[in-house]
Amino acid sequence: MPEGKTDHRLWWQRAAARGFAPPPHPTTPFILVTGGESTGDVHGRMPGPGAPGDPAPHLDGPVVSTPAGGLGVLLPTYVGRCDAQTHQQVLHHLLDALGEVREGHPDLPITLWVGMQYGPGENEEALRRLRRLVALAPAERDFVTIGMALPGPGKLRTVSTVLGLSANAGHVGWIWTDDDIRFGPGCLVRLVSRFRERGYRGTVGAHSVALPAGTPASRTMERVAEVTAPPRACPAAACLIVAPDVLGTGIPARRLTDDGYVVFELIAPGAADPLHDLEVLPGARISFYRVGRTHDTFQRLRRSLHSHVTCVADYPWPTSRIYLRQILFHGLWPLASWDNSRGPVHGARRWMVKSLHFAWFCRVTVTLMARGAVGRPLRHVAWGDEGGFRSPGTREPVGGGSPDR
Repeated sequence: MPEGKTDHRLWWQRAAARGFAPPPHPTTPFILVTGGESTGDVHGRMPGPGAPGDPAPHLDGPVVSTPAGGLGVLLPTYVGRCDAQTHQQVLHHLLDALGEVREGHPDLPITLWVGMQYGPGENEEALRRLRRLVALAPAERDFVTIGMALPGPGKLRTVSTVLGLSANAGHVGWIWTDDDIRFGPGCLVRLVSRFRERGYRGTVGAHSVALPAGTPASRTMERVAEVTAPPRACPAAACLIVAPDVLGTGIPARRLTDDGYVVFELIAPGAADPLHDLEVLPGARISFYRVGRTHDTFQRLRRSLHSHVTCVADYPWPTSRIYLRQILFHGLWPLASWDNSRGPVHGARRWMVKSLHFAWFCRVTVTLMARGAVGRPLRHVAWGDEGGFRSPGTREPVGGGSPDR
């Protein structure tokens, strides 16, 4: 808690927060790849966000210029995600969607960032792929594409590095998207239009449709999502547009997910509608395939639970209480309101599934409290293996499935 600020958390929140102490974001070396009249790649190092007296990024080479104002667009990925041809398919799919944005909002310049993380021995391959991808994008005054190679792992490392580098770009909004989704017709242009109607405030996300992968784990998660979907979905980082002032110059190391950070930052406990700045637009649709393997599903659920618990532990109780009652455990009476909107049978099913969810949530919370009490806080929470990637070029049309992002 910063000096001079009142801690509006409950005792158990503070106790759980002490049980999670991830290392700070390391200084990240990066290489920027640009097209057009660029005189060469730009090498630099970005300090982690949030450290007192953070210096400006150190750059070796020409400074990359971006159009003033407009939209920043971030596509994070990594070398091991797929082959080079599939990465090109992913970019083509995104460029088609951005083409609709340019037609609908010709006054908004666009800066597209493609973040390519690499593992040991993959740095040259990352640069080769980025050069091909940058060459595919239009090179115009109002559309600039920048490739960024940096060591992985960790999506938030890419996000925070790009936010730090673009801190003075004056963007009116940031579009975040993933490399494994398919945009429905007009998805991005609808998000941008609605975001402008809102006065460039808060965040607007796409309606996500989960397509089953055909495995038992995937089918089980589809049934669970159908029962437990909250009455009001929250934007997911798979596809959203968000105001830059929400993001600052990077996401703190304590956050395990980027969309979790956005949601908690935008909950307004004192407002008539505390979730007013969190909007999902039904007409803007994306689809994706669920993780298919049981082990990966469990790992993702475990990380998701730790994200819920650590956010709830870190934010003031009025904010966390709204998240618990209106989003995470909606329908779990008496903790939250009973949900009878789809009949008593569906309400009972929701209650049973949410009871198991709450028990797991409590177990994680108590574990973190114990770790904090004995001085052995948790340092890292792993993702599952993201195998089985499918590119937009091999997907089914948008539609069907369960909205759970």
